[in-house]
Amino acid sequence: MTTNDLWRPLSERASATASALRTSVSGALETQLRHWTYRAIRWDSTLVDRIVLRCDLRESRRCRQHDVVEGVEPGNDFDPELDHLAYCTPAAVLPDVVDAWLHLTAPSATTRTLPAVPTPPATKLEIFAAAVSGLNEIQPRHLLRRELQQLLDDGRSAYTLRSDQAGLCQRVDPTAEALAAAAVTNAGQDSARGSAGTHLSRAWAAAYALHPDPVRAYSEAIKAVEAAAHATVEPNNRKATLGSMIKVMENTRARWEVGIGHEPSSAGAETIERMMRLLWTGQTSRHGGSHPTRDETVAEARAAVNLAVSLLNFFTEGILTKKPPAS
Repeated sequence: MTTNDLWRPLSERASATASALRTSVSGALETQLRHWTYRAIRWDSTLVDRIVLRCDLRESRRCRQHDVVEGVEPGNDFDPELDHLAYCTPAAVLPDVVDAWLHLTAPSATTRTLPAVPTPPATKLEIFAAAVSGLNEIQPRHLLRRELQQLLDDGRSAYTLRSDQAGLCQRVDPTAEALAAAAVTNAGQDSARGSAGTHLSRAWAAAYALHPDPVRAYSEAIKAVEAAAHATVEPNNRKATLGSMIKVMENTRARWEVGIGHEPSSAGAETIERMMRLLWTGQTSRHGGSHPTRDETVAEARAAVNLAVSLLNFFTEGILTKKPPAS
């Protein structure tokens, strides 16, 4: 779902400016997330301790009994530890709790847990019962994920489920995400582009994570372009960097062709060179000096990652090519 597709109140729809997504947990969303967290972890209360440890939360066995009327004994299924986790966790930490649950219950989570080794079923009836049991365990998790996504959409949250359903990430326009995914795939299918796809994938994940890492995102974006451009710009220089490649292109502009228009020409090569230079010089944390080094902001890192997506496509699609030297 795109940002523009999210429902907004009539009073906001009448406004000329669209409201921004909510990066914090609103009061209404907090209430719903707490109820959702209680229901989700209740299916497997053994996850409580792991989530508390992962999120570095204080454990409490004497939590107030929210759903129990004063003077009435709680039900047999009342779990004070789960109640504390769901209803006493600070609102700002709730996304981390949800993210931890998603990671622990993801389809590929079997490689990250250490369950007891069950006795293999011996009869057809036991095999059928084991299969039904497995489906019964997966189905609630699938429904819980759908419910969570709906809560985040209705709450106009800046967070959304990752494509692998194993955690939360920042909400991105699906078109931009699809372009990045295509760039990663195309680079991975071209051996001449080295690890460009891997670096771009890491850059994207760091830029749009639940807690973005802009310094890593920017660094990985540069590495992605270096890997993609190396075979085209400086194939004989094993120590080539984005900076050295920019100098090569600057000194040989007449030899570069961009396949835009009726005939390939060198008219667009300077534009690509400037894009590479913008990416290179925009990295504020690359070198130390007499003045304090400034880390890149999240906005700068995301701009760099999207710039890298375009540059990767120029090289993997063969849009930018080098003419052979004149004989």
